[in-house]
Amino acid sequence: NKQTNTMTISPNDYANDEDSTLIQLIKAQKWTEARPYFASQAHLSDAFDNLPLHAAIGFGAPSEFCLDLLRQHPRAARQHGTDDWLPLHIAAMWGRTDTVVVEALIRAYPQALDDRGAGGIKGKTPRHFAKSRNPEYQHLLERSTEEWMQIIANDGHGNVGQSEDAE
Repeated sequence: NKQTNTMTISPNDYANDEDSTLIQLIKAQKWTEARPYFASQAHLSDAFDNLPLHAAIGFGAPSEFCLDLLRQHPRAARQHGTDDWLPLHIAAMWGRTDTVVVEALIRAYPQALDDRGAGGIKGKTPRHFAKSRNPEYQHLLERSTEEWMQIIANDGHGNVGQSEDAE
């Protein structure tokens, strides 16, 4: 059973007329309508510095939607958004995505595991949320960054959505 946490801020609280069409559609959870904008807008941030990937993970987009966004703009895994959080922070905190997305985010930027985001109460790494929020991700988040980097080097790629067990 997948545990889902609800966001404390509604999509309307994040709404902004200056958002790209892609981000507006993601915040409205209109996944099909959003897809045609991937190529032209996957790199555009909202007013909170979140990329479409941040929004898609936070608003519970289907896994394939998140993976396709990451494939379109792989550097999104490295960009800090609200509270200086990376997409991996959002996935680990809210648990609204599958383990395949969490693994893909780690493969795209394994150093995200050690990133603390903003200081204060939010200054936690994605690993912090492994046990308390989403135990299903624990085995992925608790593996060392160095071990992830070795896995990626050994399989010759950091392919998005590619399980380490896949051949």
